Amino acid sequence: MNRAALYLIRIGKAFPFILDMIISPLYRASMLHCGKHVRLRPLSSDYKGLTNLSVGDGTTLPRQTVIYCTDAPVSIGKNVIFGPRPTIISGDHRFDLPCHYISDCLVKKPQNDLPIVIEDDVWLGANVTVLKGVTIGKGSIIAAGSIVTKDIPPCEVWGGVPARKLKNRFSADADKDLHIAFLTEKVSSI
Repeated sequence: MNRAALYLIRIGKAFPFILDMIISPLYRASMLHCGKHVRLRPLSSDYKGLTNLSVGDGTTLPRQTVIYCTDAPVSIGKNVIFGPRPTIISGDHRFDLPCHYISDCLVKKPQNDLPIVIEDDVWLGANVTVLKGVTIGKGSIIAAGSIVTKDIPPCEVWGGVPARKLKNRFSADADKDLHIAFLTEKVSSI
């Protein structure tokens, strides 16, 4: 392949990134809260309910992110790492009414929409799905392909469908306590 063709390929790959940089401020302004140094890829992602979305400092939402904030908020902490194609959905359809199509049930029960909280320093691997009513604790890691359906305590590694505990992130409780203190800014980094 000649140099001109390679150059055109590079320009073509950079074009969506440049458009994302131009349109991202509109998405940030629509959010409930958007921290400093947050990176978005809105043209290749699917965001619904931005007015219920909060994202902390230093977090990047990668390409092909799906976030549906229904009537319940989604809160993503500081320095959260996402693998490719995360899905976060804070609501369900109502399906318990006889003689109604699911798509026609517009009145929801309170349990159909529940908040999602992803605390600081969480790493979600590729293709992770987080469903309504879940809190993922500080410093936790979620393995690729997992579906998170229940709360995850701080500094634990979870994976699977549905996600379950695989191990502790740190082997010693003192290390966990030190890390939690670091995340709450009680100690400086080493």
